[in-house]
Amino acid sequence: MAEYKGIKGFKVQYLDQDPVPTVAGWSSGSNMNTARSGLGGAGTQTAAVGFAGASPSATGATEEYDGTSWATSPGSMNTARYLLGSAGTQTAALGFGGFTVPSIVANTESYNGSTWTSVNSLNNARYGMGGAGTTAAAFAAGGGVPNVTSVEDWDGTNWTAGTALSTAKRVMAAAGTQTAGLIAGGFSTAVLSDTEEYDGSTWTAGGSLNGARRNTSGAGTQTAAIVMGGINPPASPNLVGPTEIYDGTSWTSASNLGTARYDMASAGTTTAALGFGGYIPGSVLATTEEYNVYGEPNTFQNVGQVWYNGTTKELKFTDETFSSAWATGNPLNTARNSLGGAGTQTAGLAFGGSPPTTGVTEEYDGISWTNSNNMNTARSGVTGTGTQIAGLAFGGSSPPFTGATEEYNGTSWTSVNSTNTPKGFSGAAGIQTAALAFGGYVGVPTLVSATEEYDGTSWVNSNPLNTARSLAGAGTQTAGLAIGGDTGITSAATEEYDGNSWTTVNSMNTARQNLSGCGTQTAGLAIGGEAPPITGATEEYDGNSWTTVNPLNTARQLLASVGTQPAALTFGGNAPPFTAATEEYTATGTAGIKTITVS
Repeated sequence: MAEYKGIKGFKVQYLDQDPVPTVAGWSSGSNMNTARSGLGGAGTQTAAVGFAGASPSATGATEEYDGTSWATSPGSMNTARYLLGSAGTQTAALGFGGFTVPSIVANTESYNGSTWTSVNSLNNARYGMGGAGTTAAAFAAGGGVPNVTSVEDWDGTNWTAGTALSTAKRVMAAAGTQTAGLIAGGFSTAVLSDTEEYDGSTWTAGGSLNGARRNTSGAGTQTAAIVMGGINPPASPNLVGPTEIYDGTSWTSASNLGTARYDMASAGTTTAALGFGGYIPGSVLATTEEYNVYGEPNTFQNVGQVWYNGTTKELKFTDETFSSAWATGNPLNTARNSLGGAGTQTAGLAFGGSPPTTGVTEEYDGISWTNSNNMNTARSGVTGTGTQIAGLAFGGSSPPFTGATEEYNGTSWTSVNSTNTPKGFSGAAGIQTAALAFGGYVGVPTLVSATEEYDGTSWVNSNPLNTARSLAGAGTQTAGLAIGGDTGITSAATEEYDGNSWTTVNSMNTARQNLSGCGTQTAGLAIGGEAPPITGATEEYDGNSWTTVNPLNTARQLLASVGTQPAALTFGGNAPPFTAATEEYTATGTAGIKTITVS
């Protein structure tokens, strides 16, 4: 006779502290509007895009995920296809190659958050390739049929031949960037567990997966990658449920997907990933799952209730929360304030600043800063956006205030067309080929509300902010966030941009100027500044309201911040004196909305 605990489960009492270093697992998200497999994916857990796929016939349908639900985009790919390569973000994605009955295609298309545009094709048609990077710098590795070793690199305009893989393969996972990429698993003459790492010129063998898998999906970076789903015929069962996490050296098995499947898409990071769509025998799926890591470096206040049903354990959180934390990282090589930044927590870019006025550029790899080539125009109060290998810097005072704009390619800076209004200490959002500039000083104390959009070539004026000010920014060109600043008095005002106009929304809890911001319009961060006094205050924005979380370890103003709400990086500033301090943020999690299964 079955025991009661095997039927109903049993409840473990609330705990006052975390019984394990971390708890990680998958939880259910909202289904896609169109079930499909072999689709492309890009972005983050709270700002993802899914496109194309087989439903069951080839489709070009596109959907965007905001962390809560999927919305069908008005833009559909020009060429319906499946098993294509993908790269980029929700508002700047790239789809290439794939299969459309009865042909394998080379077509490449670029997505700007609303429409797809056909751009230059791959040199070799293929499907099931490993693809990752950005719309300015991506790679396509391997693919079939027949399986090939060839690799192509995308520079924002053309595909060119790159260094070949060591093994011809297809349907593998991919992650990272063009100069720090990774592929894992796949199919050659057998199902593979191999990992290969790409530095933009050579491929190097990495640690093998714990289990061979093909038709799998990946996300993250070269040193922090996640692989999910897949199949491993003729093993039984064929479907692969376990998740694996890569630290740059080896793979560690993590929690199982709620629904084991293959030919799914993915987005995000190793601490906040998204898996969606896919296939199980006999059915295409609309299923969406979110992977989150709770625990160190966060601190548990309560773990919640653990239920065991005789097979799996589930952590069912009610109203408990986790406190966020800033961790001190290695400092900049050059202490400064009024600097610009771009990139992510593990691939950051710092440039410009003062005193004295400088064009010094440094790259962060998640551990330390390395000097790179200086900007062409040294300046203070410069604003930045984009990535470490496709950064954008504009404005600032050299002196005087300037509209000078420069693009960074991961090695050097190139001067391009200036902003229409010379200014400094502006807000910024977006990427190198789709950026947004707003507000700032044109001369102290003269403030502007001017807004400009950059398309990778030139700046075009758009509708102004409701309140002229110098401020912080976050988000994308079509979903920007303007935060706090100096209006003549210290401000807490917040505005949202929809690609056309600004709307005033709920203010921050702490008014401040000379602060920094990062993240997205629905998951933003406001960091540091001067209230007065100089503060380390940190607030999270959820698309509706601001929540105060743990402050910086070093209070400061005139700092730079990059990354996302779950994983931000802050550096430089004036404490006083000006500082080289670097800090990494791990975001707070609201556990009450999650039930995660722990294998």
